[in-house]
Amino acid sequence: MSDKNGKTQCPHCGKWYKNLNAHITRVHKKESSKGIDELENDIADKFISLNKETTKQDKKTTKVSKNPKKEHPKERFEKKCVVDFWLTDLHNAEIGIYQRERFMAKNRLFSRNLELVGKVIEGGKADSIFGYNSATWDDIPEKDIGKKRLIIKWFNEESVAFLGSIEEMVAESITNSTGSDDTIACFRIVLPRYKYVINIMKNHTRLPKIGEIFSFCLLRDDGKTKEKKWEIFTFDEKRITIGSDWEILLGDDRILAKIDEKKLNIGGKFNVFFYDEEYYKDVNFFRIVMLFTMMLKFKEEIFRQIIHIRKVMKNEQYILEISSDEEKMMMNPRALRR
Repeated sequence: MSDKNGKTQCPHCGKWYKNLNAHITRVHKKESSKGIDELENDIADKFISLNKETTKQDKKTTKVSKNPKKEHPKERFEKKCVVDFWLTDLHNAEIGIYQRERFMAKNRLFSRNLELVGKVIEGGKADSIFGYNSATWDDIPEKDIGKKRLIIKWFNEESVAFLGSIEEMVAESITNSTGSDDTIACFRIVLPRYKYVINIMKNHTRLPKIGEIFSFCLLRDDGKTKEKKWEIFTFDEKRITIGSDWEILLGDDRILAKIDEKKLNIGGKFNVFFYDEEYYKDVNFFRIVMLFTMMLKFKEEIFRQIIHIRKVMKNEQYILEISSDEEKMMMNPRALRR
């Protein structure tokens, strides 16, 4: 309660003061909230003493430590791989008159139309090469624009073992783009010794999301109990950067890897950083990430093609036709077994 002069009556002595809090703290400190003050003081004393002991231990560690690798906390796991596109055709993999024939003889998946365009560097070693099928990508006439599709194949350079492929699905891309009124590119990845086909497609997003999102599903074990389970992954594009940069996420927020395009590199170069050792050692996950990175070099042209096909179909200037290879990938597997 305050009087007309702005003074407040003290509940302890009954006198009136302008600054009642200062009076109570100075005169009636013991009577006001004694139990709370003691509790706060005890907590403060314990906290201060704990900090002092921690500081002393830190000082001892700094003086005694001779091997920083043992004393410091374990560093975060990180592995760097590089998808490097060649500037010209004069690269090591094609030097030699019979080199292509040797590759074709070692693996029938290495076709004559495969145009080698780059290499993958892992652990500082460039031991694998990749290329695209020029017969389905280069110089496709306007009347066959639906048959133009990107097919990238990846091989070990020494043994020419097949490491995986990523193929554009034109009919599926046009279908999803028409239904969502957006440019939706769809791809399928085939991996050796993995019995499922991996479907990767761009997702239709809305504001406030800025940047594209691709997603896929993969059957894998957890690395500990070896229990098989399906997991959902996304490639999340970061637009406020120079070049094409992506985060590979497990679920909504767990970052497993990142893709960083070196925009100023003339030929084309993508650095891929893996931050989870378990998923880095998962061969199928690793190869999916690398194949997706190879596709990024061609992504803008794929998007332009989808927009163009939709436009000519809308104006009734073109009836969609797709390649026989794509038709085979769309066949019912149950019908094939009959």
